[in-house]
This record gives sequence, structure tokens and C-alpha cells, in this order.
Amino acid sequence: MKKLLSNEIRKMWLDFFKSKNHFFLEPVSLVPVDDPSLLWINSGVATLKPYFDGRMNPPSPRLTNSQKSIRTNDIQNVGVTARHQTMFEMLGNFSIGDYFKKEAIEMAWELLTSNKWFGMNPELLYITVFEEDKEAYNIWTKIIGIKEDHIFKGTKETNFWDVGQGPCGPNTEIFFDRGIRWDPKNIGSKLLKDDIENDRYVEIWNIVFSQFNNDGNNNYTELPRKNIDTGAGLERIVSVFQETPTNFETDIFLPTIKKIEELCDKSFKYSIDNYFNEKIEQTKINTAFKVIADHIRATVFAISDGVFPGNKDRGYIIRRLIRRSSVYGRKLGIANAFLYLLVDEVINTMSFFYPYLKEKSESIKEVIKSEEIRFLSTLSKGYDSLEIIMEKEKKISDKNALLLFESFGFPIELTVELATEKNIEVDIKGYEKLLEDSKELARNSRKNEKAWNKQSAILTNLDIKSDFVGYDLEEIITKVNFIFEEEVILNSAENKIVFLTLDESPFYAEKGGQAADTGVLIDDNMNRHNVLDVQVGPNKQHIHKVQINGILNIGDKVIAKIDSEKRYYTMKNHSGTHLLQSSIQEVLGKNALQSGSYNDENGLRIDISYNRLPSQEEIEKIHNVMTREINNQIPRQIIYCSLDEAVEKHNALALFTEKYGSEVRVIKFGNFSCELCGGTHVENSKDIEDLLITEVESKGSGVYRYHAVTSHSGVSLFLREQFLKQKNEISGLINKFDNWKNRLKNYEIEEAINEINNISVNKNNLFSLKTKVNELKNSFKIYQKEIEDILLEEKLIKYNNISPILDKGINEISLEINDLDMKELKALADKLQNKFDNLIIKFVNKQNGIYIVSVSESISSQFKAIEIFKNTKDFKVKGGGNETFAQGKIL
Repeated sequence: MKKLLSNEIRKMWLDFFKSKNHFFLEPVSLVPVDDPSLLWINSGVATLKPYFDGRMNPPSPRLTNSQKSIRTNDIQNVGVTARHQTMFEMLGNFSIGDYFKKEAIEMAWELLTSNKWFGMNPELLYITVFEEDKEAYNIWTKIIGIKEDHIFKGTKETNFWDVGQGPCGPNTEIFFDRGIRWDPKNIGSKLLKDDIENDRYVEIWNIVFSQFNNDGNNNYTELPRKNIDTGAGLERIVSVFQETPTNFETDIFLPTIKKIEELCDKSFKYSIDNYFNEKIEQTKINTAFKVIADHIRATVFAISDGVFPGNKDRGYIIRRLIRRSSVYGRKLGIANAFLYLLVDEVINTMSFFYPYLKEKSESIKEVIKSEEIRFLSTLSKGYDSLEIIMEKEKKISDKNALLLFESFGFPIELTVELATEKNIEVDIKGYEKLLEDSKELARNSRKNEKAWNKQSAILTNLDIKSDFVGYDLEEIITKVNFIFEEEVILNSAENKIVFLTLDESPFYAEKGGQAADTGVLIDDNMNRHNVLDVQVGPNKQHIHKVQINGILNIGDKVIAKIDSEKRYYTMKNHSGTHLLQSSIQEVLGKNALQSGSYNDENGLRIDISYNRLPSQEEIEKIHNVMTREINNQIPRQIIYCSLDEAVEKHNALALFTEKYGSEVRVIKFGNFSCELCGGTHVENSKDIEDLLITEVESKGSGVYRYHAVTSHSGVSLFLREQFLKQKNEISGLINKFDNWKNRLKNYEIEEAINEINNISVNKNNLFSLKTKVNELKNSFKIYQKEIEDILLEEKLIKYNNISPILDKGINEISLEINDLDMKELKALADKLQNKFDNLIIKFVNKQNGIYIVSVSESISSQFKAIEIFKNTKDFKVKGGGNETFAQGKIL
């Protein structure tokens, strides 16, 4: 068999399917877009959901890709099993309503066995099919010629792909027989037939025949458009071609492992031979190397896609990978931060297909180094905590094991290992149950998240002409050519909300972060039908959601008129988004990556992946850059070209989260901003007029959302509202000061109020205003306390002549005082305690039902306030206290 490198295998796969007229899809970010059901892109097909469920039309009915993916639900198996990775690449070929079972199987067989391509020995390939899928079985046996002892029928559990609700179907798998060397007991094909875990038969290909729709209740109906979804793990195929015991000895991971050997204690070496001549201690060492090599690769890719270590969601997972790797580094004698030193090795290995990694290498190293250094101090605390637990309890309970894992990143294996050295028992089963309970809780929290949408046969099959002309026109005469409501096609509609298409439409459909246009359709009878929303259908038509007022028929001519004011301000905000993205990068650096945006007539927001919030000084610098570029009056350019030309010639920003066709639209403002975008934009940067960042908030996992408004009117309105809000917040405070200042002067507060009242309304003063308001609030708290003390002292003056009754050396004051509240009674008691020695005070306010007892500390051992309080015979009370003071309510 050929000896192929991983880059050669990937390229050969993609070249083969390109030769079969498949459109190559560039790999996208590991972070899903508009799909809350996924924390990570976890398969090659996960990025294609809109194509499979009919929401979007693919750039071609035939697609191929190699997509990076992450799965972390069983992270503890990494380094233990032969073929488990946190991040992996899934090679794929897909058919969206084009070819089906026969062609998919024939292409798989050709790529695998043809000497022009992979050139595998057909005798070493084994097949599984779903037991009810006679068609696939017959294709394999009668057309391909697979022998009956090389094909096995599997159950629904093994050979039927189903996500609960949405597209599903049977699958067929292809396995490569690595030979008896990997099957020491010589069990043979029974391993496949009985679905026994083994290292002899490696699954290298899985074709899902997506032909049914599951309504969520396991009721299956034929899909109107049948699809092919193929997945083939690159790492697995590479291990087959390179004849390695596991995926980790391939050219994907071995260079990183060799680098780890250079960094660790020289007594630790990775042993490939250990697979065949296993020694327990060497297995532990090998596992440490594998875990680190796997985790650092996943971490590099995740950070490059804008995910930073954090306390929740994706950020927590990356933090856990770094911490887990650091712990395993200690097992190899590495005491200091070292993971960042592996980044170059990962990038050298992977940059052939992922060249963008090179430009991000320094920022990736910085993030990893900072996180590991921070963790090393925590890890020391974890070791200390473990020592305390073992010393104190002589065992490690399930709760403490989980605490060590969640608080200090201690893998259970490390806890068990350290405990075993001291013959201390660990409640592993209890720990596993607690861990599973926490996982179940996480799974349940996502049960109601969005599933795949059911295909709409109406939209999927809709081939009516509907052209968007809204770049140039805001009002046209056009014709209604299609109307439907849910799953029913209509000839006309009366006084209801329906969906419709137009021959030509000036309405921009929501996409690319820009809100849809709204407006009206005016028919010949002058009825005004309100356009509420516009979305792009799977076949590129603009689908208008319309409130019909009167009657509207197919074929009716209408004046289609957008809300021009909404479009006017939306364009300012959309162009503002582009320039803001470039301004942020100029101030924070190129590693401040956009991960999504949205703009409408009211403002804009842009999500930036970065490792921290911007400082106020940085925000002001961003404002200055924006102002500079607006004042530069840069003309907007629109360029239509190929994706490669856009990126290479024009240096256009292309987001990994987006999918692009063969021709792209480039929006360019000079050399400052250049992005792929289908939205509407101002003609010149000066038309944005102004931009103000109104808020920056953390969205978790290293993502920060910038909110902003544009235009003179938008910025002025926001500033007026904010200045009014700030001044309203202190209006009550100012009124109090006006009432009190004759009693107690405070020139600092008076000056601060004058400054706030006289500050001019502009964006440069907004932060200054907020700072001054907060300073005034803090100063006023001190001033108010001083005033309250004065008022209280004045209120207590009339009690200055109170004298206690002396009895056997004990002073006692018992009074009913109905004009003081609890706080004031306590203040009076404190005042009297400072005036007299050996004093017992009993105050009651019967109007408010208050009773307090105060006892001098000098006699509190003999006369306890709480006992006097509880034992009063004059009334029943409820409350509490201590030896010197008790308080409560009269019942």
C-alpha cells in the first residue's frame, strides 16, 4: 500500500471529489453560527445544516470539505484509546438532492481502491449496512462485487443515523483490515459482525443516506430531497496508510510528541513499541505524551478561532484542556509553563491546509502561556488541598474527588495515583456518578435547543424567478408571482399574514448581519399591504412576510416600496460596522477577531473575540480612529470577484463562520476596510457622519460585544438620553443637598454639582460625566452620614437629662419612648452607655412594637441582655441578641 503523508491524503480526497464536480467548501470556524444546539462544530456536516434542512440553497448540489471539529463529551478517553481525539478533521463529500446510494458507494470504492487514488487492496475492505436497507446491500454485492463474508448487516443502533427530529437515514460503513498482527486472539471478522471494539478493523468511511424526516416522535416520512452525508476521519485514514499502532504515531501528532520529549525530563521517552510489549509504567508515560499532543492541537485551533480560556462554555473547555495538559506535563517532570513552546510545532504540521495559523502564532502563545502560568499556582494549591484531605480524612470521598477536579483541574487519574501511593482509598464510583449527574444536568439544559428544521417542500422545490434589485432601487412596479401560508400554496389571500415572492424586489432580505427591509406593497386599489420581514429562501428567492390588508392575488401588479428612512440609517450602521471592525483591530491588534455582527436602523453591534475587555483609553482611541476615517471621506467601492482574488488581491476580511459562492461581493473603503459583504452601504465614509460606542459587554468565552450608534442624530439622541439619565440619577441627591447645605456646608459637593450641571453634551464628555456622577454619589454617602448624625443628635437632645436609678451599685433606665425608631433607640442607648457605668437600659416603643435591652460590658457576665429581653414580664417579645444587646418586636 502507498505510504502517504496526511497532507497528501487530504489533498487526494479533495482532488478526487473535485474531479467528480464537487464544490470545495473551505473549512469554517470551530464556533457554530446561529446554532445554539451545538457548543462546537462537531462533524463535517454540522456546518451544512442550512443546506440539508432546506433553509439555504448550496453553491452546488455536490460538495466536499475537510472540516476541523471538536468533541469533548468523553475527554477522559483521549490518550487511552487508539483513535480518540479532542479535535479531529472530518473528510466529507455531500450530495444535496443530486446523486444517492449507487453513485455514493461507487465513488467511495473508486477513491479507495483505484491505483490512481488511494490504491487500497479490495480484499482488505469490509462493509456494514443497515439490516433493512436492501438497496445498499445489493449495490455492494451485485454492482461492486463485495463477497458475502466481507459485508455484515447492522441494527438501527449501529447503522442508522438519527438525531431525533429532522433528516435521518441508514448508513453504510467501510472498514480496513490491518491484519492478524492487530488481532492477537485471531477472532477475525466476528469482531465486525458482533460490533466488538478492536484495533484490527478500522472504520475509515461512513456514508449516511439521508432519506427520511423524523418528526421527533419517531414517525418517518420520505424527504422531498434526499441527501448524501459522508464522513471519514482523516487521523484514522492516516494511521492506516502509515501503519501506526494508534493515531498518535502519525505525522499529525508525532512531531509534537518529539518536541515534548525535548522539554521533559530526559528519563521520559515515548515508546511506539509499548503497544505490542506493554509495560504499565510506560503506558502511563505514553498517555501523558498523547494527552498533551492532542490537547495542545485543539487549543491552538480553538484560540485561533477566537475562543479564549474562561469560566464557562467553550472558554471553560479550553481552560480545562490547558490545565489537563499542564498536569500531565508534571508527570513528565516539567514543572514550569511549557505548552506555549509546542505551538510552533502544531502550526508547522497543520499550516499546509490552515495557513492562517501562522499569522496568529504569537497571540496564541501569549494566551496559552498566561493561562498556564496562572494555573500552575492553582495546581500547587490543589496538591496542598489533596494532602490536607488525605491527612485529615484518610480517604477521598466522591465529593472531594469532584472538588479537586472542578476547582483545581485534577484529573481523577492523578487523584487516584497520588492516593494509591499512600494506600488511601478513592470513591471512584461515587465520583463517576456525581460527574455523570453534572453531565446529565448540562444535557437537560440543552434539551429544548433548536433542532434541525423540517424541510419545506414548497420552498425546496420553488423555482419561480425573483430578482433582488434593491441595491439600485427603493421603489419599483412589480408583480406578485407566488403566495403561500405554512404548507399551503394560495392563489389569493385576504386580510391575513402570508408569505409571497415578487418578480423583482427592492426589499433586502436579512442576512450577513443586516436586518431585513420593511415597507409596503400598494396594489391597483390603493390597498397598502405591510411587508413585515424578508428572508432568503433555499433557492435564493426573497420570501416576503406580508400582512394583507384587503385582497391580493397572484399576478397582481404592485408598487413595492421600502421604508427608505429605515434603509438610510441601516446603511450607516452597516458601513459603521465595517469601519469599527478595522478601528478595533488598529487599536487592539489583528488578533481581535470579528465573530458576528448585527445592524438595523437603531444601531449596530459587533462581537469581537479577544482575551479581555478594552480599557476606556482604548475605547477613546477607537473613537479617534473612527473619526479620522469618517473625516477622510473615503469613497465606497463594490467589487465582484472570486473568493481567492478577494482575499489575496484585495486583502478582504473573510469570516470563517460564513459560506461563500464562486463569486463574492467585496465592500471596500480605501485601504482601511475591505470585507466580503452582500449588504447595503453608504457611498462614502463621510455619510456615516459619526459613531459612538455605547457599551462593551462580555458574552463569555473571550467574546466581547460592542454596541454603537452612528449619524449625528443617532449619536446626539443617545447622548441626550444618557446625559439626562445620569442627571436624573442624582436629582434626588441634589434636592437633599439643597435642603441640607445651610445646616452643613460642603464646597466639594457643591462644586461637583455645578460641574455636572454645566458639562456640555458631547461624546468626549460622556465617560467624564459618568465618572463625576459616581464620585458625587460616593462623596454624598459620606456627607449624608454626617447630616444624619447631626439630625440624630438634635433629635436626642431632649433626652440629655435622663438619669438612671441606682440600686446596689447597678444603674438602670427603663423608659417608654414612642418618637424614636429602632436605629434611634439604639443610638440613644449607646450614648447613655458611654455616659454611665454599670448600666442596664430597657427602651420600649409601643406604637411601633419595639423593645431593646442594653447592658454595660462590665456587668454583662452577671446581667445578660438577651436573658433580660426574653424574661420580661410586661409583654411577650420575639427577637434575639447577645450578652450586651438584644432587640425585637412586641407580640
